[in-house]
Amino acid sequence: MPLLSPVVSGLWRVDLGMVNAYLVAGDGEMVLVDAGPPGAEARILEALDRLGLPPHAIQTVVVTHHHADHAGGLAAVLAATGAQAWMLPADAAEVRVGNAFRPYRPASGFLNWALERIVIRPSPERFDPAPVAHEVADGDRLAAGLRVVATPGHTAGHLALLWPEHGGVLLAGDAGSNLPVLGYSVVYEDLDRGRETLRHLGDLAFDAAVFGHGAPLVGDAAARFRSRFRDA
Repeated sequence: MPLLSPVVSGLWRVDLGMVNAYLVAGDGEMVLVDAGPPGAEARILEALDRLGLPPHAIQTVVVTHHHADHAGGLAAVLAATGAQAWMLPADAAEVRVGNAFRPYRPASGFLNWALERIVIRPSPERFDPAPVAHEVADGDRLAAGLRVVATPGHTAGHLALLWPEHGGVLLAGDAGSNLPVLGYSVVYEDLDRGRETLRHLGDLAFDAAVFGHGAPLVGDAAARFRSRFRDA
């Protein structure tokens, strides 16, 4: 998979190995959504360079949640770009002290059971603490026109983003996944809330969706959420 691939005009997927980050263009700056695991800053800066942009083109980093594969690289990214970070309060508190772990349980199914043991369980529980300058709330509007959607379940302070361009684009983080098909994330702190969140997301208006793990959905994405999660 290429390091940098366009999803729709103004939105790029950055391949960080087991996880995706995203660059969103708007308001004269580039917004980074998620900072990847420790050491990911080099690939993020390379992605910017391929777009012909310097590190300080990123002024805003929105972090969907506190797990190490999404927030572990945040301290280094902020140091390299001079950007500031935005999160919901519950997970911002964990990132400030470098904590990647709260108790969870796997979603149902053999694949999730296996991935939890092979991938999630060995993941680091600590990373370099990072400053989170801004705490946000559901419905807040951020740079590039991104709207915060509180999506608890995977973690208590998980957020998604709704971008109004191109018929709406949902940046779902780990509220769900598309690996290898649309479904649940591997683990949830509160699976019942996670199910409610996925049903709620299907009520929003978006034509495309992107995920922390898995490929984008482009075309009728909200309808596909409704079909998949209506009876979840």
